[in-house]
Amino acid sequence: MKKKKSLYLPIIITLLLLGCLGTGVWLFANAVGRELWTNSIKTVAETTRQKANAIQSLLDDDFSRLSLLKDYLSDKPPENLGKVVSSCQSVDPDVFFYILGNPELNNALELELDEAAREYLETVPHTSGFINSHENTITGENVFGIFQKAFMADGTPLFLIKEYRTLEIAQQFPLNFFDYTGYSYLVDQDGVIMVRPRLRRNGYTDNLLDMISPELNSPQLIQLFRSRLQEGRSGWHRFANQETEFVLCYEPLSPDSQWLLISVVPEEVINRQTTSILEKTMLFSGSLVLIILIIAAVFSGSRRSEEKAHTQELKQALAAADAANKAKGQFLMNMSHDIRTPLNAIIGMTAVAKEYANDKHRTADCLEKINISGKHLLSLVNDIMDMSQIENGAMILQEEPLRLSRLYREVLELMEFLARESQVTLHSDFLPPENDIISGDPIRIRQVLINVIGNAIKYTPAGGQVSLEFSQAGPASDASAVYQFCCTDTGIGMEPEFLKKMFRSFERSRNTTKSGIAGMGIGLTIAKGLLDLMGGSISAESEAGKGSSFLIEFRFATLTELPEEDASADPVNIETDLPSSQDSPNSPEDPAVSAQSAAEAPQEAVSPQDNAGSVVDFTKKRVLLVEDVELNMEIAEAILGITGVQIEKAYDGQEAVQMVLSNPCRYYDLIFMDIQMPVMDGYEATRRIRGMDREDAWSIPILALSANALAQDVENSKKAGMDGHLAKPIDIDLLQRTLRQYCAG
Repeated sequence: MKKKKSLYLPIIITLLLLGCLGTGVWLFANAVGRELWTNSIKTVAETTRQKANAIQSLLDDDFSRLSLLKDYLSDKPPENLGKVVSSCQSVDPDVFFYILGNPELNNALELELDEAAREYLETVPHTSGFINSHENTITGENVFGIFQKAFMADGTPLFLIKEYRTLEIAQQFPLNFFDYTGYSYLVDQDGVIMVRPRLRRNGYTDNLLDMISPELNSPQLIQLFRSRLQEGRSGWHRFANQETEFVLCYEPLSPDSQWLLISVVPEEVINRQTTSILEKTMLFSGSLVLIILIIAAVFSGSRRSEEKAHTQELKQALAAADAANKAKGQFLMNMSHDIRTPLNAIIGMTAVAKEYANDKHRTADCLEKINISGKHLLSLVNDIMDMSQIENGAMILQEEPLRLSRLYREVLELMEFLARESQVTLHSDFLPPENDIISGDPIRIRQVLINVIGNAIKYTPAGGQVSLEFSQAGPASDASAVYQFCCTDTGIGMEPEFLKKMFRSFERSRNTTKSGIAGMGIGLTIAKGLLDLMGGSISAESEAGKGSSFLIEFRFATLTELPEEDASADPVNIETDLPSSQDSPNSPEDPAVSAQSAAEAPQEAVSPQDNAGSVVDFTKKRVLLVEDVELNMEIAEAILGITGVQIEKAYDGQEAVQMVLSNPCRYYDLIFMDIQMPVMDGYEATRRIRGMDREDAWSIPILALSANALAQDVENSKKAGMDGHLAKPIDIDLLQRTLRQYCAG
């Protein structure tokens, strides 16, 4: 009897555990589902509000322009109207004029207006307002507009109308989201659709209220929705029709506007994210249940050999899961430590600078340390971004002609300083290659070499040695050649088991706390990823306590000459043997940061003087600074202001276009253009400027000044017509050197 009870007990315990687990999973799934659903609705509502604000901002600007025109026309006699109309329409062809109750004068001045707008204006009691969506009787296009009523000097009433083509508005303000499963519509207070997404041009209905089935929804809820539209209020509701259930989020363009932006999202799309999370939760729960069943089966008493097999499988599964968790945990620990270190310096030195504000020497020292720490922090961010681009297949290599010997010499000069600071002897044997001129990406080639050499110096104790060898591996064939680079050090070396995983992301043989060497463990991973993109390879040999050796092979297309050969920089045999130095000069910048900056920077430094070598007077130069964030505007303005240059400011792309358009040719010597801005982004603004019918449309230098700093962002800037790209955070010296480069003439 006792034996039977002992057999039933594990089963009862297992069933109780499964019941508790199932209840917990069910409660958890419901709570997560409600929270995710609520957050999704908030996201849709916020997206709708931002789009509504952007459209209202456009309307507000145009209302202001119409108001200025109204004030200008108030004291003008009708006989001067023809010149005014011609001048205004040359600037904006979508501005129309209509003289109320005087068809003869309209005909005489050829003021043509579509019939629908004319009939509305002749009955409207307001002096300004909106013209709802309709088909233009002249062009046949679907349009809507705004108007402003003015009275000329003799009391003649005149309407100024700004007309919008609905198709252009849909293109200017993307009305699709959630991978084209959700759409936004511009409607009037009766629900009549004025602007719909381009993909829904021939949509299901002309009135958004027709999407709501009366038989499937509460009449009170439908009436509430109608009244809220009439009142111009914001909110959201769930509705249904014969096809699907959906959510409507609505937002007025402004408190007194007659128009609203309404976003329609199928409820199944909102639930999709919740379902995905819940499926993963159930998968995890199922796996956990499976483990419990395996343990119960083993515990219940299978044969001894089967028990060992199941136990071994369980250990392997747990070990794999533990290894994955440790890798993630190690990355988080490294990242947290290495990012907090410069942050601590920045915050701490800021506090010290405040405390000793009257001590110029102490304050300058604090600011320099803040600068060094900021650059180090930026290098960590750059590493993470590079790793992300490589893993996602988004890294783009830039092919350009270059001389290998010159590039290698630049890298060597940089690493010599790092070696001296680390008290490590750096020896280099460079055999001039037969094919020295190749086509490749100099920034990424330099990054690979710096990462490998810098890694060797970092893990070599003071007094050790790092040896470098660079040569061409045989003659060129098929217009390409193979080049070999070997880096050998007498450092701490690596264990055999670590050699198998050393090129994986975030792997280190010792963590920062134990080794005292900072880094997130992705330098070699980045180097291997870049070599894979170049068609090259990297391998390593190492022995713990005796050092490591890395062999890299590059394959590049060979060239016969550079486009603009620099005779003063002919290749030479590069050979150096630098002993360690206790008295090497201190650098104002962290050597590791210098190495990272040299590998990452997409811009090339320019001379601080003009071509004649003299100091440039910028007081007569004028720069247009385009930036929507007030703090960023203040920083850039302060940096540029040091040179004495004249600065004019625009806070979005459309304002920048108008400022260029309203000023004479060559009024601006240089334009610094942000990318992500409301109303109109920097790409579109640049395209608009380049497309202007004026002499300086393509001669005005336009440079991106943006936090979008990936290779694809640089490429997009060039495609839009920009002359260059400067990444934020702003480098003071680089910004001022760039100003000198483009404004020295």
